[in-house]
Amino acid sequence: MANQLLAKLIRQGGGKLLDAAVDRILPPAGSKVTKKPAKKSELKGKVMSQIARRSVPAAIIITGGLLAKHLYDRRRGSK
Repeated sequence: MANQLLAKLIRQGGGKLLDAAVDRILPPAGSKVTKKPAKKSELKGKVMSQIARRSVPAAIIITGGLLAKHLYDRRRGSK
Protein backbone atom coordinates (compact mmCIF):
# COMPACT_ATOMS: atom_id res chain seq x y z
CA MET A 1 0.00 0.00 0.00
CA ALA A 2 2.75 2.46 0.93
CA ASN A 3 4.71 1.65 -2.22
CA GLN A 4 1.64 2.28 -4.36
CA LEU A 5 1.06 5.63 -2.67
CA LEU A 6 4.68 6.66 -3.17
CA ALA A 7 4.58 5.59 -6.80
CA LYS A 8 1.40 7.62 -7.35
CA LEU A 9 2.92 10.72 -5.72
CA ILE A 10 6.11 10.41 -7.76
CA ARG A 11 4.16 10.03 -11.00
CA GLN A 12 1.99 13.06 -10.26
CA GLY A 13 4.67 15.38 -8.84
CA GLY A 14 7.74 13.91 -10.48
CA GLY A 15 8.09 16.75 -12.95
CA LYS A 16 8.09 19.34 -10.19
CA LEU A 17 10.62 17.33 -8.18
CA LEU A 18 12.88 16.99 -11.21
CA ASP A 19 12.60 20.72 -11.99
CA ALA A 20 13.47 21.62 -8.39
CA ALA A 21 16.48 19.31 -8.41
CA VAL A 22 17.78 20.66 -11.72
CA ASP A 23 17.24 24.27 -10.59
CA ARG A 24 19.19 23.58 -7.42
CA ILE A 25 22.14 22.07 -9.31
CA LEU A 26 22.05 24.41 -12.33
CA PRO A 27 20.25 27.65 -11.39
CA PRO A 28 18.41 29.54 -14.16
CA ALA A 29 20.23 32.39 -15.92
CA GLY A 30 18.41 35.29 -14.23
CA SER A 31 18.46 34.01 -10.65
CA LYS A 32 20.59 35.31 -7.82
CA VAL A 33 23.35 33.07 -6.58
CA THR A 34 23.23 32.70 -2.82
CA LYS A 35 26.50 32.86 -1.00
CA LYS A 36 27.53 30.31 1.54
CA PRO A 37 27.60 31.61 5.11
CA ALA A 38 30.92 32.91 6.33
CA LYS A 39 33.08 30.70 8.50
CA LYS A 40 32.47 33.06 11.41
CA SER A 41 28.70 32.64 11.26
CA GLU A 42 29.07 28.86 10.87
CA LEU A 43 31.18 28.79 14.02
CA LYS A 44 28.65 30.93 15.89
CA GLY A 45 25.86 28.56 14.89
CA LYS A 46 27.78 25.51 16.05
CA VAL A 47 28.64 27.11 19.39
CA MET A 48 25.05 28.23 19.97
CA SER A 49 23.71 24.79 19.15
CA GLN A 50 26.15 23.17 21.59
CA ILE A 51 25.11 25.57 24.36
CA ALA A 52 21.42 25.06 23.61
CA ARG A 53 21.79 21.28 23.84
CA ARG A 54 23.18 21.46 27.36
CA SER A 55 20.35 23.27 29.12
CA VAL A 56 16.71 24.12 28.60
CA PRO A 57 17.00 27.80 29.68
CA ALA A 58 19.85 28.33 27.23
CA ALA A 59 17.80 26.72 24.47
CA ILE A 60 14.89 29.04 25.23
CA ILE A 61 17.10 32.14 25.21
CA ILE A 62 18.92 31.16 22.02
CA THR A 63 15.68 30.25 20.24
CA GLY A 64 14.10 33.54 21.31
CA GLY A 65 17.11 35.46 20.02
CA LEU A 66 17.07 33.65 16.69
CA LEU A 67 13.35 34.26 16.32
CA ALA A 68 13.76 37.96 17.12
CA LYS A 69 16.60 38.28 14.59
CA HIS A 70 14.56 36.52 11.92
CA LEU A 71 11.57 38.80 12.48
CA TYR A 72 13.81 41.88 12.51
CA ASP A 73 15.51 40.87 9.27
CA ARG A 74 12.17 40.08 7.62
CA ARG A 75 10.69 43.43 8.60
CA ARG A 76 13.81 45.30 7.55
CA GLY A 77 13.86 43.55 4.18
CA SER A 78 10.24 44.42 3.41
CA LYS A 79 10.80 48.19 3.59
